[in-house]
Amino acid sequence: MKVYIDETICKGCGLCIYYCPKAVIHFSKRRNNKGYIVAEVEKIEDCIGCKLCETCCPDLAIFVDKEEVKGKKHTKSSKI
Repeated sequence: MKVYIDETICKGCGLCIYYCPKAVIHFSKRRNNKGYIVAEVEKIEDCIGCKLCETCCPDLAIFVDKEEVKGKKHTKSSKI
C-alpha cells in the first residue's frame, strides 16, 4: 500500500487526518511553498486501503495505490 500526498497542492485542511480510521496521516512540521502546513503519512503499515483520505480531499492532493502483494495474485471469481 502506498499513499501519495502532493505537498504542492495540499492546503492543510486536515480532512484526510480527520477521516482516516487508522490515524495513518498527520500534520507535518513542514510548510509547502504556499505556506500551508501539509499532511504526511506516518504509519503506512497501519493503512487498510479504504481510500477515505483520497475521497475526502477537496484538492485531489492524495492518491492511494493498492499494490499487489508479492506471491499472491488477485483474480476475479466467476459464477457459472
